[in-house]
Order: sequence, then C-alpha cells, then structure tokens
Amino acid sequence: MSLTDWQTWEPFVDALRRSAPPGADVSEFVGTIGRGAWQGTYLDDGDADLRRDHYRKLAREAARTGERGPKADLDDALRALAELTPDAEQLVRVVAAGRPDGDAVELVALPSAVVSGPGTPILEVVLEPGALPAQYLATIVPPSDTAVAPSADPDAVARVITERMPDAVGATPDEMAAAEANLPAGSHLPDEVRALYASAGSGNLKLAPEEDRFGGFEIVPLSGSFLREAFLPAARFSTWTADVGTFAPEDPSGRVQSVIGSPLWFPVGTDGAGNVYAADLAPGANGHVGQILLLDHEMRAGAVYRAESLAALLVGRTASPAEPGLDKLDQRGPEQPGVDEPGPEFLNLDPAGWAERLDAGTVPETLKAAGLVPDPARPPALTESVSTANRLLDLRDLEPIEVTRVNRPERKGLLDRLFDR
Repeated sequence: MSLTDWQTWEPFVDALRRSAPPGADVSEFVGTIGRGAWQGTYLDDGDADLRRDHYRKLAREAARTGERGPKADLDDALRALAELTPDAEQLVRVVAAGRPDGDAVELVALPSAVVSGPGTPILEVVLEPGALPAQYLATIVPPSDTAVAPSADPDAVARVITERMPDAVGATPDEMAAAEANLPAGSHLPDEVRALYASAGSGNLKLAPEEDRFGGFEIVPLSGSFLREAFLPAARFSTWTADVGTFAPEDPSGRVQSVIGSPLWFPVGTDGAGNVYAADLAPGANGHVGQILLLDHEMRAGAVYRAESLAALLVGRTASPAEPGLDKLDQRGPEQPGVDEPGPEFLNLDPAGWAERLDAGTVPETLKAAGLVPDPARPPALTESVSTANRLLDLRDLEPIEVTRVNRPERKGLLDRLFDR
C-alpha cells in the first residue's frame, strides 16, 4: 500500500474519530509522519484544548485500571504509517468527520521556498531564494592602522607546540598558501598563525592545568574541517522568522567589530564542545591583528574577545569578557524590524493579514520573505496557510505547494455490489 491509498489511512482516521471528545463533530490531525516518527496537532471542532482535557481524564482512568491509554490506538496507526516513509517526512492533514463520507486525507508537498517549523507546518515563504537579512550580509575589513599586539611572539607559539606536541607534523607551505588564498582579497595570515601551523597541522594541544592558564585546544586543520564555515553568517542563519531580529553584540572596548560572522575570523582551535578559537584578521579600532576571539556555538551572532595574541593565550593568562555575560549576549531587534519603514525585507502576518495585503496589492516589492505568524497556541489552519502561501509564491512565479487529496471511497449499495459497479 502507498500513502495515496485510502486503505493506508483508514485505521488512523477511524482511531481519530473514536478518540474524539464527546460531542465533537470534526477531528483533525495536522503534522508530519515519516522516518519512523510523527508529530503534530490535534484539533476537535477547531479547538486544541478539548482533546487534551479529555485525554487527562482517560489517562488517569487507564492508569487506575491498567488498560491501554487514550492514545494507544492512534499511536499504533501512526507507527504503521511512519514505517511506510522511512526516508522522508510527509506533511499531512487528516480529517475524521461526524459521518465517514466526510473523511479525507490531504498530502501536502512543500516546495523549497516554503519553510516549516516546530509545530507550524508553514512557517514562512522565502520570496527571494537564498536571501539573508541585511545584517547577515555585512562585511568587515581591517582598519588601516591596526598592528599586532606587543605580546605577539611567533617563536613562543612554535616553542609551546614543540614542547607539548613533539611528534606533530606541520602543515606545508603550499597548504598555508592555499588557506591564505581563500581569505578575502588583501588579507594575510598573521605570523603567529603561520608559526602554529608550521609546527602542527592538526592534533590536540594540551597545556598544563594551572590556575588562570589556558588549557589548550584541538588544532583546526587548514582544510577539510566543517568548523571553517560553521560560524560564517549563512551557517548561523536558520529562518527569517527566528533570525531577522538577531544582531551581533557590541564590544564595549571597541576591540571586536560587530558582525554576525566573518571569514576574517580564522579558526585555529576548538574546545571539542563546538566552540572555536579564531585569530582576528580584522579587529576593531582598539584591537590588534591576530587577537584571539571565541566563537561560541550558543551565540547566534558575533564573537568574544579572549586574548590580545596567540602567544598571550598559550603562555599567559586567559582573558575574560569585557562585560559580565557578554559572551552569551544575543541582541535582538523588534519582532518585525522595519515594518513601519519603507522597503521592509520581512513581514510576519496571519493569513487574514496577508489576504488583505494581497487583495489590496500592498505586499512590498522589497520583501524577501513572508512569515505566517508561528503562534503554537493559535496556529493558522493549514488550509488557510496553504492558500496564502500559494498566493505569495505566485507573486514571484515560484513553485506552489501541491496538495493531494485522498477520500474515503463511496460505499456501494447492494445492487452496486451485485453488479460490481
């Protein structure tokens, strides 16, 4: 059986009807099924609370008597459905009506321009494929008069590596030249970074665990490591809905330039927990070329100052953030930045709000993405979201959402069955 056969869905539709709260006329399940799992929202006559309250009572009774819980039949049917799509997730809307002839299943296929979210089948429509918010496109360049720190010492860096990693093999000049060629035009690897990689192209640099001293890091290879791109703006971006109001923190001391991320933050080491130490090739006005920054995987944007040079990090005291909590700061703008300004990139409205703008022809031409108000407590109906998303997609001649409807077959009467018609 396939997902387009009614027999595939019938056990779940029937279980959905049986499990409805007393008095409910139409029950729905909207969610995803596949890869051995499922998640979604149940609505009974459009209400998400009726079933939860009903289930609490039935669950208490099942716990007292030892019988199957109120979701057992539903989960059995969903498990069988999930096993039919082991390699993909299928977005569905399943309707169990008061009368079986009103039952239906809608299989929804989202094009690449439509993004789903947790508990929200249609989170947003990306009207300009691949587009990022303006702050994710900002770049930095080194100030013309910035020099290395007085503590910068390539020989000290090489000495630490040799002492702690006597069997290490250094990167070749060609490998360093290739890494430098990948940097933005006019940028160069600091001498300390060259000394590090000439001494060890990879490996675990372990330092003495002394108080107030840096403990070391795993050297990030010059090529082949995902960490070289993990903190670039595009890699830090998730969705317009989540990130349109995300901005990099400001360094109060002016040592670090404020951007989401940059290829001029050159990874040299990782702590093994997803965080990266990077040499800063484009410091702020009060910083130094080659100063060490921490790229924290829990931060959505920016970097934190750690030491004025690689030598200072390896042989001196570890630096602390300039302000308490700065390393966890995530500056966020208003929920809808630029809504009241000309030329917004993103708006977040409910389907009715979008329909009003679409009817009036007032959807801004500058819009790069459109959100559909991901409110878990009051999610828009899937039918409304699909209709609205398709109208938005049509504005830019983008591929629409496709919906395949599977209905319960009509029951044949006695004469029809006798004559097989």
